[in-house]
Amino acid sequence: MANLHVIIGEDDYLVSEAAKRVIGDGGGLEVIDSLNSTNAELQLADLREADASFSTPPFLDPVKVTWWKNVGFLPQSGKSASSEEVKAALEKFAHKLASATLPENQHFILSGPRLLMTSIFAKTLKTAAEVVSFAAGKPWEATKNAVVRVMDLAAEMNMKFAPGAAEAFVARVGTDSRSLFSELNKMRDYLGGGRHTVSEDDVAEISSQGVGVEPAMWTVTDAIGARKVDSAMEALARFEGENGFAIMVTNAIERFFRQMVELKDAQERGFLDKATEGMAPFAVKKSIGFLRNWTLRELRVARLRFLKLREKAVSSSASVDAIVATEVIRTLRKSQAGRRIGAR
Repeated sequence: MANLHVIIGEDDYLVSEAAKRVIGDGGGLEVIDSLNSTNAELQLADLREADASFSTPPFLDPVKVTWWKNVGFLPQSGKSASSEEVKAALEKFAHKLASATLPENQHFILSGPRLLMTSIFAKTLKTAAEVVSFAAGKPWEATKNAVVRVMDLAAEMNMKFAPGAAEAFVARVGTDSRSLFSELNKMRDYLGGGRHTVSEDDVAEISSQGVGVEPAMWTVTDAIGARKVDSAMEALARFEGENGFAIMVTNAIERFFRQMVELKDAQERGFLDKATEGMAPFAVKKSIGFLRNWTLRELRVARLRFLKLREKAVSSSASVDAIVATEVIRTLRKSQAGRRIGAR
């Protein structure tokens, strides 16, 4: 294992956890925090302090670990976060780090949110350091990774998610690992000692909306699919007052009913397996559950209603926001014909 460690990522929880694996019990730890070093003078001062700590061996101490953290002025793509003076000083320090031979009981950790891996600084450190990068990636990748991460964290807490619940949890809390960990601890307390499976209802009941996380439209369509009027009204209320409310909601609901019509038709024709190819297993299971609540005729009528309502929202100068909730309630009420038809 290398004694020189570079940890890059904007998720401070993941960065901290990676650093802790090197730090151990915290003995002999020296921390230089550059979180508030926003100008060249402060940045150079932090660099000198990190250099001094790195250059001082542990002597008779059992172990020494220097953690230079939150270094936000490392080389990165786009506009430079540091001056030419700081850039030159960083490159000089990188050469010093890469050429040094640390004793077995000394470690140096450098962490920051971003680092251009093609920079001279990064290329120099790669020759001697253990580099860990938690790349932000595309939004869908961040969500996918967060779902995997939260399922692993839940398992460590003796919990598991019901199908679709992990995705619901991430959609509500966000992808920040520290928030996910905090909300999982809250969920563990909520479930108590007698329960270990987290359902979507549990997520809706106890999990807090993450900072900057927009309400998810699937909460509306899921409630509609389940024909739960109260849940649908509660979900709709989260979007009321937003610009383009009627257009946004009717578009999502019409698209939901369009898919449900296709799946219900395929189900009645015996081709549901083919129609659901490529869908996530939890989404298939959830959709099949929804199909039990609707006849094909009801789905077609509902889609037509929201298609017309969407067209009205787009073309009319008058607000149709108030009509949306009324139309949802009207659609979710089971007709006498629907009750007689049953599962058709």
